[in-house]
Amino acid sequence: MRLFSLKLRGWVPPANAFLQFFASSPNSFWLDREFNIQSPISVIGAGVPNEEISTFPDPENRYEDADLPFDWRPGLVGFFEYEGRARFLDVDRAMVFDHDNRHMYLVGLFETEDEFQHWCNAAFLRFGLIGGELAAYRLRAETKGTRSHGKLRHSAQQYLSMIQSAQKHIAAGDVYQICLTNRIEIETSADPLSTFLELRNSNPAPYAAFIRIGDSTLVCSSPEQFLQVRPSGLVSTKPIKGTRPRSSDPETDLGFARELRENEKERAENLMIVDLMRNDIGRVAIPESVKVPKLFEIESYATVHQLVSTVEGQLAEGQSALSALLAAFPGGSMTGAPKRRAMEIIADLEGGGRGVYSGAVGYFGFNGAAEFGMTIRTIVFENGGAYIGVGGGITSDSDPVAELEETKLKAQALLRVLNAADPWG
Repeated sequence: MRLFSLKLRGWVPPANAFLQFFASSPNSFWLDREFNIQSPISVIGAGVPNEEISTFPDPENRYEDADLPFDWRPGLVGFFEYEGRARFLDVDRAMVFDHDNRHMYLVGLFETEDEFQHWCNAAFLRFGLIGGELAAYRLRAETKGTRSHGKLRHSAQQYLSMIQSAQKHIAAGDVYQICLTNRIEIETSADPLSTFLELRNSNPAPYAAFIRIGDSTLVCSSPEQFLQVRPSGLVSTKPIKGTRPRSSDPETDLGFARELRENEKERAENLMIVDLMRNDIGRVAIPESVKVPKLFEIESYATVHQLVSTVEGQLAEGQSALSALLAAFPGGSMTGAPKRRAMEIIADLEGGGRGVYSGAVGYFGFNGAAEFGMTIRTIVFENGGAYIGVGGGITSDSDPVAELEETKLKAQALLRVLNAADPWG
């Protein structure tokens, strides 16, 4: 098979295109990178469910590539749950949107050019039908109906006790830092796609995604890159540790960002995760290539400031995007350090699985490229309801009350779009 592509004239926003082509598809995806400054390339499409990815890319399948101005290629799109379950779609064609240049592409694997042209012609007809779908979905989102209610896995007092238990493990030398999380189960009849459209409007994020596989739908507004692998084999990760709220007052807002950047506790916590990720990437990269080009940078989003660092390296011979992801999974910013012992303590203290929360969402391309965001700031719709996860990193000098308040801050945008009452009361 061969990769074919066609650059289209004009521009249709991905939201409008997704609603026209895939709104009713049971197995569809939207990798929403409109607000990703480094790589504003969004991709929409549909595929066939696939939970067996251990051999990707299949060495028996060789595809003739095409010269395109972005890394994305057909392959697998989906997510990993924290406990390791993989839920992906086999994708052989998609629509790609270059937000910087306002260019659209049809990209797909086909046996012949005639087959590709037939697909393009069908797409042209659908593009001509795009009209008021987005307005209709926004109206549906605004008409949420009755107030939703959420149930915490751990009450405020229980979460404070968990933090104290974690600090005892730190004092005993079991771990240096540990990420504790909570879960909110929500009774809601909200439409997942309407919810995503509202969330991307109210809380835009660089690693947003909408992925529907069967009866489960992931609605993600993640600010954090978990892992990126370029076709050249350059692998990078951008762990986040440290959060402050935004303010409508510019001077106060700047003060929050400055305090975060200079906070010794947050910097120490961030550095611990940087060291952990250097070790993880070092397992699959050429040792001397592993470096930290950016340390303790502030990235600001609609509701929060975040403290972010970057770790990168060059994949060693025989390594792949999949082996790199497995070496680093789950992301150190969502476990703690040392990772293995932190995960054992997490399993004991949290008393239940995390599911999709703190896993990873993104794609593997047949050209060796991959990009995954951390599944934080994420709503999962399934079994007639929804759940979200929230958490934060705990160190020896963490203030338990402040850590609890940080989890509430992180949940705000998600609870708001679900019209859900504050589960903490």
